[in-house]
Amino acid sequence: RRRRGLSVSSATMEVQVLFGLMVLFVTMGVRTDAGHVVAQLFYHTATTRPPMLIAATVFGWALVMKVAQASSLKVEKVIGPVMSWWTTFRSAVVLLDAILLCRLFPLVYDVATHGESSSWSTLVGDVAAYACCAVALVYPPSKLFSTTASSSKSFSADRSAAHAKYGHGLAAETSNARNSLLVALWDTLLAPFAPVTFWHVLVADYATSLAKGLGDAHVTACVATRAFFQAEAETYFNYEEAPVQRHQRHSIWWEAKRGTCASSLLNASALALPFWCRLFQCCAVYKETRHPKNLWNALKYATAFPLIYIGYLEKLHPGEYHRIFVAAAVLQSSATFCWDVLMDWTIFDKKAGGLLCGLFDPATFRSSLFFSKAAAVFPFCALVVFDLALRFVWTLAVFGDAPTRGAGLFCFELAEVLRRTVWALFRIEWEIIAHGHHLPVEGEDDDDDAEKPDFTPEEE
Repeated sequence: RRRRGLSVSSATMEVQVLFGLMVLFVTMGVRTDAGHVVAQLFYHTATTRPPMLIAATVFGWALVMKVAQASSLKVEKVIGPVMSWWTTFRSAVVLLDAILLCRLFPLVYDVATHGESSSWSTLVGDVAAYACCAVALVYPPSKLFSTTASSSKSFSADRSAAHAKYGHGLAAETSNARNSLLVALWDTLLAPFAPVTFWHVLVADYATSLAKGLGDAHVTACVATRAFFQAEAETYFNYEEAPVQRHQRHSIWWEAKRGTCASSLLNASALALPFWCRLFQCCAVYKETRHPKNLWNALKYATAFPLIYIGYLEKLHPGEYHRIFVAAAVLQSSATFCWDVLMDWTIFDKKAGGLLCGLFDPATFRSSLFFSKAAAVFPFCALVVFDLALRFVWTLAVFGDAPTRGAGLFCFELAEVLRRTVWALFRIEWEIIAHGHHLPVEGEDDDDDAEKPDFTPEEE
C-alpha cells in the first residue's frame, strides 16, 4: 500500500507539471497567437517534431503493455523482463514535461521581448529537446557509466524491480529497461555482426516507423551547424534589423537551408538507415537458420531503397520522377502490408504444405488472445483496413517531397506511430501463440513468467 502510494504521488506530481505547462501555454495562446504557440510546440519545423514523436512512441508502448497486461499475455516469455505499463506511462509523461519545458524558453522570450522573436531562441529550445531525449536514454544507472561488476547490478532487472517495489524513483525503476533499449539500438546498428532476438526486431521495426524523424534529426543538425558554427550565422543572428524583418529573414533563411539539408544525399541515407539495419538483421537470422522466409523478409525491406532514392531525385528535380515514385511507393506499401497481415500477424489459419499465400486459408481467421475466434471477423477486418490505409498514406507523405513545416506531416507521423503501436500489440500476440506460451503449463505459476524468454530467431 505504501509502495502504491509513493507511485501514485510521484505520478500525480508529473501530471501536475504537465497540467501546469498546458495552462501556461493556453494562456500564452490567448494573449498572443494560439496558432503560433501550437506550431512552436508540435510541428513548426523539422527540428520540432522528432522529440514529440519519441514521446508519442513511449506513450504507445505503455498502451501496448497495458493491453497485454489486461489480456494476461506473457510478454516476458518473448522479449524478456519488461516494465509495467504504469512505469512506462510515467516515463512518457516525464519526457513530455522535459520537452515542453524546452519549448517554453522561446515562447517566454517572445512574450518578454513583446514579440521581438529571436531565431536563436527557437533553435536552442528545439536542440535542447533533442538533448532531453538523449539524456533520458543514457541517464545513470546505465552501462555507459558502469566500471565494475558490482555497479552493473544497479541496472539489472531484479534491482529495477526492487526499486519499483519500494518507490526509489523513476530513474532507478527504469534503469534496466533503458539499458536494454540502449543495447538493442547499438546491436541494431551493428547488424549483422550482433545478436538478433525478438526484442531487437521490435526495436528495429519501431525505428523504421521513425525514419522520417531520423531524417529530421539530420536536418536539425545540419541547420544548427550552419546557424551556430558557420559564417552564415552572422545573417542568422542579425540583431540590427527591426523585429518583423528579423522574423521574416529567419523564415526565408530557414526554408533555404532546410531545403538544401533535406534534399541532400546524407538525408536520404538517414532515411534509409533503419531499413538497412533491419535488412541486415534478416540476413543474420538467415545465416543462422537457413530459413528462406528471412530472405523474403529482407527483400521486403529492400523495397524501401528505390523509394527513398527516387524521393531524393524528386526533391532535386520536382515533377520529373513523380510517376516512378508513386509506383515505388505502391510496391513498398503493398509488400509491407502483405507481410504484416500474412506473416507478422498471421491472421489467417495456416495450411500444411504449399508456398507463400498457399500456406494460408483466407476464409478462416486464426485464434486470438484478445477476442474469441467466432468474433474475430470484424476486429481482424478492421485491422486489415487500418493497416492498409496508413501504410500507403504514410509512405507517400513521408518519403515524397513533403514539406517539413505544418500540421499535416506531423499528423501523418503520429498516425504511423499509432499504426506501429497496434502492429506491435498483434505482433507480440502472434509471437506468444507461435511459441505456445499462451497454453497453460502444469505446475507453472505467475512467478515463472520471466524465466528464460524464448528468443528463437527462426520466427523473426
